[in-house]
Amino acid sequence: MIKAIVMAGGLGSRLDVNVEKPLFILNKKHLIDYVLENLENSSLIDEIFVAISPNTPKTKKYLLNIPNINIMDTPGIDYVNDLSFIINFFENQSKEDTLLFINADLPFISNDCIDYALDQYKISSKNSLSVCIPSNFLDEFGIKYEYEYNGLVPSGLNILISQNIVQEEEQLIISKVELGININTLDDIDVLKKITSFKNFF
Repeated sequence: MIKAIVMAGGLGSRLDVNVEKPLFILNKKHLIDYVLENLENSSLIDEIFVAISPNTPKTKKYLLNIPNINIMDTPGIDYVNDLSFIINFFENQSKEDTLLFINADLPFISNDCIDYALDQYKISSKNSLSVCIPSNFLDEFGIKYEYEYNGLVPSGLNILISQNIVQEEEQLIISKVELGININTLDDIDVLKKITSFKNFF
């Protein structure tokens, strides 16, 4: 089975607003709602999980009213620890599931892009796939990023098998604006407004 996990347990302190980041309102809609809708519109995903933590109690309360969503409580120590916790959970159920991880602050990664990544993963010889964007492509749009290696920026969309082992990774390089827009700070929203393809979004 293909299971999607939305990572929604972080503090989101850089956004500097008085609300948990998954519940931040963007164009009259919560950030996490965009992500959930894109996952629900995927033709390949079987189940959707949202990983919350003690950092996001209001997000958990909000999700309780959304049908067909599985809520996972994680320790909320940091991303890596929560990731290991989640993989262990699924490994205890099955070692053959495909896990797709996506952050709750990536509202524009479409279902088509998600399905394309899953299709590429199916034909890959590696157990893990990381979707990356060329840094020079993001530079053209003025999109800021925190990490870059060999000219590539991780998108926050990753696929792997449900085994907590070191997994050989393939990088899937896609030049799409939707992959590069994550809402970490209020400046990111200003950049979003300036991008031509989203000029009518606000």
